[in-house]
Amino acid sequence: MSLAYQIRDGHLLWIRNPFTGVTSYAVELRAKSFAYTLRQHHHRTEHAAQGGDDPRRLQIALEECPFCPGHEDRSPAEILRLSPAEVAQWQGTQMLPDAPWVVRAFNNLFPRIPGELTAGRNESYVIVEDARHFLDNPRSVHDLLYTGALGEAHFAAVVGVAARLVERAMSNPAVGSVVVRKNQGPESGASQPHVHQQVIGSPSILPALEIEMRAQREHPNLWNEMVELARELKLIVEEGDGVVSYVNPAGTFPQSYDVVAPGFFGALSDLTSEQLRTFAGALHRVLSFLGPLPLDYEIHQGEGLPLHAHINVRLFPYSNVAGTLNIPRHLPEIAARIRRQINGEDK
Repeated sequence: MSLAYQIRDGHLLWIRNPFTGVTSYAVELRAKSFAYTLRQHHHRTEHAAQGGDDPRRLQIALEECPFCPGHEDRSPAEILRLSPAEVAQWQGTQMLPDAPWVVRAFNNLFPRIPGELTAGRNESYVIVEDARHFLDNPRSVHDLLYTGALGEAHFAAVVGVAARLVERAMSNPAVGSVVVRKNQGPESGASQPHVHQQVIGSPSILPALEIEMRAQREHPNLWNEMVELARELKLIVEEGDGVVSYVNPAGTFPQSYDVVAPGFFGALSDLTSEQLRTFAGALHRVLSFLGPLPLDYEIHQGEGLPLHAHINVRLFPYSNVAGTLNIPRHLPEIAARIRRQINGEDK
């Protein structure tokens, strides 16, 4: 058994993260992120001081954004784009009827890893997920489009672009591993408000992947054990077609999720079109449930690893004390709420 945990009367008391060794204890937590609360307080006071938003403020935000259509010259040379005709049922035709593109990719102007370490090639990429900056009919400059608001087919197209960039990075002999990374909201480290994500190639095996690969070698049944435990604790969100998603009680934040293809040990770029839609769909349904909350996710791939994504939410106060973390006792209720939303039972 590679997982260490204790269950009493059907309830999880504690569990140790098999990768980091951090022990999480299930306790009562208030569903309030300190960072998120402070941000909202700042927005409310700023909003009041300036007399609220007006159309001009919204327009200025669009004019200043380097990721909006018409500002392509503010980023490095474009690598690829998807037109409205290439994104099934794109929802932005009314807001941007003449949009030249829906999804766009280019090198990151500020590489995560210096290009000198990857044979002089910048292997940090940015994917602008949508040409739209705001939600429909925004009342505030904070009514931003977020990933969960994209249509499922649209999001699958975004993941398809990420897969193409993964393949591009891995074609560089100087690249040892690649990760797909998403930050949503400044509390999660997002430096641009316009909805986007990154693909990052590293000259070596990235540390998180190295830890997971080592654990996988030592405990080949690790991911299946995690799925079985999630099933026992009623934390499964959905399962089928080779992909399972669940609330992860041993995540790196108090509310974390995994989306795993337990039997697929290739890279994102190795998925068939149908497999990619299945994997992306499972990830999108979790993101759709979470909405605009501050969060991050990473798609991990590596030798001997099942393809998987970790989603971390900045919803509960985060405090790692001496290698321990508190997680909410009501994780099964959270999983049940997502299942109800997926099944159309929550209206």
